[in-house]
Amino acid sequence: MLTVNRLKIGYNKSIIENSFSDKFSVGEIVVVKGDNGIGKSTFFKTLAGLMPPVDGTVEMMNDSIVGWVDSHRPAAAYLTIENYLSFGINPNQKDIITVLKDFRLNVELDEFIEELSDGQFRKLSICRQFLKSPLILFLDEPSVYLDGSSKALLIELLKDLSKSCLILCSTHDLSFGGNIATRYLLFDKSDIKNVDI
Repeated sequence: MLTVNRLKIGYNKSIIENSFSDKFSVGEIVVVKGDNGIGKSTFFKTLAGLMPPVDGTVEMMNDSIVGWVDSHRPAAAYLTIENYLSFGINPNQKDIITVLKDFRLNVELDEFIEELSDGQFRKLSICRQFLKSPLILFLDEPSVYLDGSSKALLIELLKDLSKSCLILCSTHDLSFGGNIATRYLLFDKSDIKNVDI
């Protein structure tokens, strides 16, 4: 599914001293832990093909649909919820309504995304990725801004999605991470290490 061989990540030079090799498969929810600024987002961008590795290789199965959720909120004036969810994906309206119900997001399709709270927008951005039916999904701090019931719901939805998807998630929320992880990766300045649950 996703194979990493002797990978080093960074912009001009490697931010992790030792190289990293591993294989990831559908059915896994890999939770990545480490201090702020240690390189978790850079790791995700490298695995997703958004930036080149400093050294080593990343091999992804051909035609893999990749989903991505980070903390970025687009400054898009007058973009409706339906426009946001549909752009570049073109799902039918029934699928849109279904995923909004699954996430218990009680909004109107013609509502502007600027009107949403941070928690509502975070759920909406995850909804958009679910509509893509990704084979690999990268989640950067997905539980930020979510209340307790929304976190519990997201845990169940991610577990269900992982039956057909590889999920890599960074989080500082130990309870959230502990409830979804099938394994952990721990970042420090010298290594990326597999850690038993």
